[in-house]
Amino acid sequence: MTEPGTVSPFDDIAGDPDEIVTGGFGAFGNYAVIGHPVAHSRSPELHMAWFRAANRPGAYTRVDISPAALVQRAPSLPFEFAGLNVTIPHKIAILGYVDRVDASAQEAGAANLLYRDEDKAWTAGNTDGEGYVRAFEDSFGESAFGKDVAILGAGGAARAVGSALVRHGCSSVVYINRSLERARELGPAALLAPDVFDELEVSIDLVVNTLPPAAEQTLAELDLRPLSERAIVTDINYYVGSPVLLDRARWRGLATQDGRGMFLWQAALSFEQWTREAPDMDVGRRVLGL
Repeated sequence: MTEPGTVSPFDDIAGDPDEIVTGGFGAFGNYAVIGHPVAHSRSPELHMAWFRAANRPGAYTRVDISPAALVQRAPSLPFEFAGLNVTIPHKIAILGYVDRVDASAQEAGAANLLYRDEDKAWTAGNTDGEGYVRAFEDSFGESAFGKDVAILGAGGAARAVGSALVRHGCSSVVYINRSLERARELGPAALLAPDVFDELEVSIDLVVNTLPPAAEQTLAELDLRPLSERAIVTDINYYVGSPVLLDRARWRGLATQDGRGMFLWQAALSFEQWTREAPDMDVGRRVLGL
């Protein structure tokens, strides 16, 4: 990866890493979320509500791109869209198809946002981590400062959330994952097992689940009894109706937060990056039922 604000040496769009791709007239006002699968995404509903509330022209769609198809499809994206959100499984791979990687994506090692910067360069950014932190502060009226954090998962979202929590002053972060090797790439790590919280050296104040819904059965076996009564348990998967981890945490009397808040705030930061205008958060809350 490149230094923040520099031209990517992996620019597969222009062919020349010193040449900035500006897109074309057909991209104006067109936005989308890319991923695989992506049919569950509520991003079009949310962003279209914000476009209407701001009296701005704009269209926002879903674009399903398989991992194998990304190398063929990515070069055309800046000519089709003014901006994009990026979700699983492309958050890391997409870094190879941009002109620039900004500081937020550099810090996270992943991107959930593509936009044009002041030079009109096709730029990778990341609003996942800051979106999580703002949602946490919004919901609980406190900061992450001084908290010992356990993040379940080691993908792009885990990277973003972990780096943002460190930036906001948490005391420690441990990544708990089904693949210990992958988790160790991010920092202190532990293997996901039912008794993992009992095996950690610190008492966890905040749990952040970034694992996909496919891990629900594994999470159902996680022993939450070692967590203190003041611990907070959160899940970033906003499209899971009743996450098993949150259900079990509430049964234990712990404070919880589902993924809608993070989804709202990361989307708001994306909208602001594209339009240079903050969206109406009350409109967004109504769309998401917050």
